[in-house]
Amino acid sequence: MKMLLVMTVGQTDVQLVVDDQRHKLDGNTCGTLHDAIKERSWSVLDAPSARSRDIIKTLPDGELKLCTPKLDAVLTHFGDATPTSALIFETNRQDARDPRLAGEVMERRFRGRGVNQVIRVAFLTGAEQLEDPSNNVDAVVRRTVVATLSHAIGKQVEQLTKNDTVFVATTGGLAAANDLIDEMVRLHAVGGPTVTALEVPDRDRAQQDDRALEEKFHPAAGYRARWHALSLVEKGNLLGAWGAVSHLESELGQEWTRVIRWLACFASSLPMLDGPTDGDLAVLTHPRMAVRAALRVELALRAGDVPHAVHGTVAFFEAALWDHLGSCATRHVSKRQFRLDPTPADDLVRERDESKLTCLSKTKQDEERKKPFIFKETADGHDWYWIDDSEVCAIRLAEHYLKRTELKSLGQAVGSKIREIRNDVAHNEPTPSLMDDARRRMREAKLWSDEDTFLSQPLVQAVLKELGEQCPDKICINFVSTVRERLLAIS
Repeated sequence: MKMLLVMTVGQTDVQLVVDDQRHKLDGNTCGTLHDAIKERSWSVLDAPSARSRDIIKTLPDGELKLCTPKLDAVLTHFGDATPTSALIFETNRQDARDPRLAGEVMERRFRGRGVNQVIRVAFLTGAEQLEDPSNNVDAVVRRTVVATLSHAIGKQVEQLTKNDTVFVATTGGLAAANDLIDEMVRLHAVGGPTVTALEVPDRDRAQQDDRALEEKFHPAAGYRARWHALSLVEKGNLLGAWGAVSHLESELGQEWTRVIRWLACFASSLPMLDGPTDGDLAVLTHPRMAVRAALRVELALRAGDVPHAVHGTVAFFEAALWDHLGSCATRHVSKRQFRLDPTPADDLVRERDESKLTCLSKTKQDEERKKPFIFKETADGHDWYWIDDSEVCAIRLAEHYLKRTELKSLGQAVGSKIREIRNDVAHNEPTPSLMDDARRRMREAKLWSDEDTFLSQPLVQAVLKELGEQCPDKICINFVSTVRERLLAIS
């Protein structure tokens, strides 16, 4: 198993040892002192525990003794294990304050501890600055610097496997660059080695050794992930929201991620083993399939996912049809057959028995292709039917059996042309031109609005009201609002 250590260096990473105490170099002249050290004979020792309050502004006579306390603390953290390679990010600018010898000193220390593969990358040289305030894109870190960092990290990480580990210790240097390096390592390591961040907290003036610690979870990371997830939910991307926060699921105090996991399970039609029980997200497990289907369409449209919205629009009609059929047809326990439950309305009983609805032969003839009920058998004192819910039969069910005017209108709107689009999405490549045509047809059929919304459409609202939903236009709005309340309520 390989171990890569990525480190940055700054002014305090290399210190001078005088009288068995370590001393920091003067920050304002650090680069000048480094130049002077390079002209002298110097060696690297173990960092002493004792530290002086005196700042070195002038080098002492004789051979110079240097130490690398932060690096020593990191190496001590590994115990008997030794990194197989090290990547050092340094700066080498012609500035009196620039710690331009630090990378070389660190490399010598690494090699003295048995790390023979050491790569040093100077991401700032000459008169270069980290940022360029005159350009908005380069205002924090210039793009050329970003490219240098990314290339160096990618080149080292690509040599590692899933069984390997990368440790990141951005203990010194420029804060903006360090933040970038931390995130770049994690990006390049996706699907590959494990990444662990180390920090070496500044110790007090007491006689204490520096210690490297695995980075503790920062509350800001939880809030950052929370607003990112919420913004994705707002845009209808429930699976993306879960992808943005799933890495926090096992962190203490981040139990809110469970809410986002419910949404991902809903989006994937997976069971929610510990789903909501307090009713505030009941729409995820709503007993009416059509309510859930309508929410899926609205979210897909928010996300710009036209293929799923097309499929979901047809599925919404089918779900509403079976929501109604479920109240007057009972499914056989082991077969896809149904008995037609008696209904108190005489006209329903009469029309249910008319030839326009019931096919008495088990095999449909041409003249019977519009009959939705296909008689199968008489058993247990009931007649059992197979129900044909294809386009024409579905409309007949809505009109003549269920007597649902709005459902019939929806079935007519979801006609052959719309179903053709659904079939193209299911069986062919949903090309941009095909999706543009789908959007046009959906709008012409009044199934989607000109702004690509679904629950705003009068026909959709009317069908949901037939199913008992009082405020169908608020389903998605209330859903997102409730998710927001759940995430904001957790401190």
